[in-house]
Amino acid sequence: MKRLKPRITGSPEERTDFEPLVREAQEEETAIEGKTFRGLIFEEADFSRTVFKGCVFESCRFTGCSLKKIEFTDSIFRTCDFSGSLLEGGYLSRCEFYSCKNVGGSLYRAFLQDVLFSGCNFGYANCNCSKWKNVSVADSSFSNADFGECTLKNLELVNAELVRVNFSQTPLKGIDFTASEITGILASAGELRGAVVSTAQAAELAKLLGVIVV
Repeated sequence: MKRLKPRITGSPEERTDFEPLVREAQEEETAIEGKTFRGLIFEEADFSRTVFKGCVFESCRFTGCSLKKIEFTDSIFRTCDFSGSLLEGGYLSRCEFYSCKNVGGSLYRAFLQDVLFSGCNFGYANCNCSKWKNVSVADSSFSNADFGECTLKNLELVNAELVRVNFSQTPLKGIDFTASEITGILASAGELRGAVVSTAQAAELAKLLGVIVV
C-alpha cells in the first residue's frame, strides 16, 4: 500500500494563541495553515468545524472536547491526548499520529485517508460508520473499539492490538491480520470472508463461528 505523507513545507510557525486563531477561522470560514502548537491543554472545549492544514501538534491535550466535523489535512501529531473527545464526522487526510491517545473517544462517521497511527492507544473508541482508506496502524491499540458498518480499504496492520474489537457489518476482505492480535473479535462468517489470518488465528475464529477444532 502506498500511503501519501503529510505535505509540510519549511518549519511551521509556532503559535500560542490557539483559541483566537480558532475563533477567527470559524467566523471567517478559513483554514488555520502552517502552524505549530505545543503543550496546549483543553478540557471539554468546543473546536468543532475548524479546518487545519499543514499544522504540527506536540504534547497537546484535548480531553473530552468537541471536535465534530473538524478537518485535519497534512498534519502531524506527537504525544497528543484526545481521550474522550468527539471527532464525529471529522475529515483526516495525509495525517500522522505518533504516541497519541484517544481512549474512549469517537470517530463516528469520520473519513480517514492516508493516515498513520504509530504507537497510539485508541482503545474503546467508537469508530462506527467511519470510512478508512490507505490507513496504517503500527504498534498501536484499538482494543475494545467499535468498527461497526465501516468501510476499510487498504488498511495496513503491523503489530496492531485489536482484542475484542466489534466488526459487525464491516467487510474484512483483503485485510491482513497475521501480524496483529485479534483475540475475541466480534465478526460473522460473512464479514470475515476473504480476510487473511494465521493458522492459530483461524483456529480461534473457528471457535467464534461455532466450529469445534480438535
